[in-house]
Amino acid sequence: MISSRERLVKTFEFDNPDKLAVYYHPSPAGLYVHGQKLLDLFNEYPPDNHIVFDKIPKPPADAFDGDGSYHEFKTDQWQVKWEYRVFGIAGHPCEFPLEDFSALDSYKFPALPEIDEDQIAELKKDYMIWAPTWISIFEILHSLRPFEAVLMDIYTKDKNIIKLIDKIVEWNRKLIKKSLEANCDIFSFGDDWATQNSLFFSPEIFRDLFKPSIADLIKPIKDADKKVLYHCCGAAEPLFGDFVDLGVDCYWHQMGLYDDKAFAKKAADAGVVLYLHLDRQNLIPKGTPAEIEHAVKKYADIHKKLGGGAIFYVEIENDAPFENVEALVKSIDRYR
Repeated sequence: MISSRERLVKTFEFDNPDKLAVYYHPSPAGLYVHGQKLLDLFNEYPPDNHIVFDKIPKPPADAFDGDGSYHEFKTDQWQVKWEYRVFGIAGHPCEFPLEDFSALDSYKFPALPEIDEDQIAELKKDYMIWAPTWISIFEILHSLRPFEAVLMDIYTKDKNIIKLIDKIVEWNRKLIKKSLEANCDIFSFGDDWATQNSLFFSPEIFRDLFKPSIADLIKPIKDADKKVLYHCCGAAEPLFGDFVDLGVDCYWHQMGLYDDKAFAKKAADAGVVLYLHLDRQNLIPKGTPAEIEHAVKKYADIHKKLGGGAIFYVEIENDAPFENVEALVKSIDRYR
């Protein structure tokens, strides 16, 4: 039995690992709904990332409306106020610190997170370690300002949006430097550049306004011989060639919007590992256990034939019946 770290190394090299890798995410929404039986399931079938499942998260007692429904407001480290209606699920920004660009020069960026370098050194013996970062530009922009305003700023190339992008890139550069000093292995980038039908704006705008900044952030990571994962929901396949140009090692896409076999071959030919997050919009909450097992087997068969360059990803939200959750976890264990 090889270690999880060795399995991931083989995965990134398309070197036919003993089995496909699987990563879990401790989504509080699923743990809150399913409780101990989900904890037990996760612990019975451990993943290839270091994660501890030992408690069930719960909302604070005062986070409920008079009718008993969950409803909470929180202000994050970016000074963005968010409204939450489902515990454990991302909320919506409702107050923006840069709704008016007059506050741009005085706006204070968050402090960089602390990183436990001793813990990372210990865990690296058995695991590839993901930097405790989420490198984003576009998503930060439309948290700090209303989404429609950001799109208009981008189309008009407003001088203030250019200035704000530069500030975000500089903050991310410091974050990356700190994680590199801690000797992390994999760095996660994430921006959703598309709806489920098309890009938010043309590839030319992406290449002109954002791609150079992303390249600037990725360069020190690649120079240090570390790995880059890029998450992008939506119909973003027109940008896949750009992600390859940028040196992305692992691509986390919205699987239902891509051709399964053709895109797997396209990614493998480019040496890009695929992060397999099965359709949680329809399949996982609305499908049957048999349909979920069939899908898992299909993806496992596709990627094993291409050298094993894939990582199954499991994130359980509030709307998946437990029998579907169980089918997902057990099928991945059976076919990986």
